[in-house]
Amino acid sequence: MKLHQKNPNIDETKVSKGFTLLELLMALVIFALIIVVCYTALGPAGEGFRQLQQVRDNIESSSWLGKQLRADIGTMTSSSLKSIPPLQIKADARGDVYVDELIFLSREANKPGLTLIHYKLDESQGTLLRESRMAWARPNTVSDSMNLGKYESFHVEVMTPTGQWTSQWPPQTSANTAIIWAKALRITVQHDHEEQHWLIPIFAGLP
Repeated sequence: MKLHQKNPNIDETKVSKGFTLLELLMALVIFALIIVVCYTALGPAGEGFRQLQQVRDNIESSSWLGKQLRADIGTMTSSSLKSIPPLQIKADARGDVYVDELIFLSREANKPGLTLIHYKLDESQGTLLRESRMAWARPNTVSDSMNLGKYESFHVEVMTPTGQWTSQWPPQTSANTAIIWAKALRITVQHDHEEQHWLIPIFAGLP
């Protein structure tokens, strides 16, 4: 009868030993706990970053809108023909929400003739639009449209020559009366219950 002898060429300390099922389950539990802790810690930080990004986007959008309004109103002009007044306000108040329209003649740089610029809210999309076309183009002419951002309210007020604010413009005058120029525009927009205001002087028509 031969006795089983150990192989002297095998080092028992180097023989690999597999993980038991209990060890694998414990590793999975620890890994899951780490994921939960990380999500709990980083979740509020991620939400704060998202809100900060949204606030920054709103500020940049409103700043850009203000620059566009000032640039356009700075080129406001009139025409010898009275078929189109140089400035029109179509007021539409719905409680705290305003859906006004701002329409005026402009002499834009690098464009021939006069341009009719129209600011209005697209209520279906909740965006403020800037549309422009040649002043005496046909009514069915497609306007150049620019999306100015998300807004729920667009309110326009006019300062009269006597310093009063009104949402009705032009004033009710006879056809033979000379053009009455407003002194300034006050524009208010609202987005996510936050308001931005601009007070923009009108230099056209000043002596």
